[in-house]
Amino acid sequence: FGSSPQLAGCFPALGPSGKHTLCEPTFDAMADATAYGFTVEWYDKQAEMIREYSLTVYEPPKGPLEVAMFDPKTHRSFLKRMEIPGLAVQDFRIGGIVTVHARQLKVTKYSDARTKAALEAHHEGVCLVTVPSMFTQLGHFLERVEGSGLRISRLRLVNDNGPVVALQLVGNESETRWNTLAASLPPDCVQRVSSGDLAHYFNRGNFPTTAAFDNCSLCIVRPHAVRDGGAGMVIRAVMDAGLELSAMEMLHFQRAQCAEFHDVYKGVLPYYNDLVDGMCSGPCIAMEVRASSNVIEKLREVCGPHDVDMARHLRGHTLRARLGKDNANNGVHATDLEEDGEREVSYIFDTLLGK
Repeated sequence: FGSSPQLAGCFPALGPSGKHTLCEPTFDAMADATAYGFTVEWYDKQAEMIREYSLTVYEPPKGPLEVAMFDPKTHRSFLKRMEIPGLAVQDFRIGGIVTVHARQLKVTKYSDARTKAALEAHHEGVCLVTVPSMFTQLGHFLERVEGSGLRISRLRLVNDNGPVVALQLVGNESETRWNTLAASLPPDCVQRVSSGDLAHYFNRGNFPTTAAFDNCSLCIVRPHAVRDGGAGMVIRAVMDAGLELSAMEMLHFQRAQCAEFHDVYKGVLPYYNDLVDGMCSGPCIAMEVRASSNVIEKLREVCGPHDVDMARHLRGHTLRARLGKDNANNGVHATDLEEDGEREVSYIFDTLLGK
């Protein structure tokens, strides 16, 4: 972000009032795209203040979304219209965080009624709690969910007379999609609950973390893999390898948290900044993985080489070979060193999620 001349010209000329007004979401004939309007906030650390912007999302029939931003305070363009790979319209929910050029923006409101109606349809949700006997088949279940076109927006593993997973699924026509999927599942394997009942499972006073913080490794399904529907594949691979999935929760890293977590790679990996950008670009799913011995090595065997090209050529069955896009977005994070397992798990499930 900045005020250089290259960032100008992303919005139409101002009206007679001198104020910029976002249009309702509409078909943009010139760009062959549908537009949606939002108000977002960005915390400017240097100025120690929250800045508010008008943001327009352009959804073309094909290809990545395009984003433009306008500063209503100065009545000036802030970011010209440009492609933002990896961003989805469904990411723009009230209170949610989206990442644009390494800046984390909080969506505070819709700019108009049509955007509100369109996005609430995207975010129409189904709240579920699995039964304990379903846990060993969780990976297969989530693969079915993701294959149906539904997206996981919330997820947490708790102990409720056994391991159960509370989750919320969203997407267009989510009710219809879920009913179709549910008809093909074993009876009574999952319970439909209200949003209020689901919130009960995310209350740490009611359900403390199930993390054991010993004999463990940390596995994280990176945001791009969550967006691409790879969470079920990762969970199934971990369980099929005979490893114990002892704690699990979806989270969205703040950039400072993500930089702290990856600090050991700073100055070591040439793509460090891309690694941080990718990990805080959307929700990820963190898991404590345990085994009686050699858990770090066993999990790394499942994940494969950190280098995606190497994984594809030498170990094509591994998770990074199947889910990786490049070395910064290689599908999954797995603890590298034996001495780091408990530290990494503690950082996620105690320092970040234990608050």
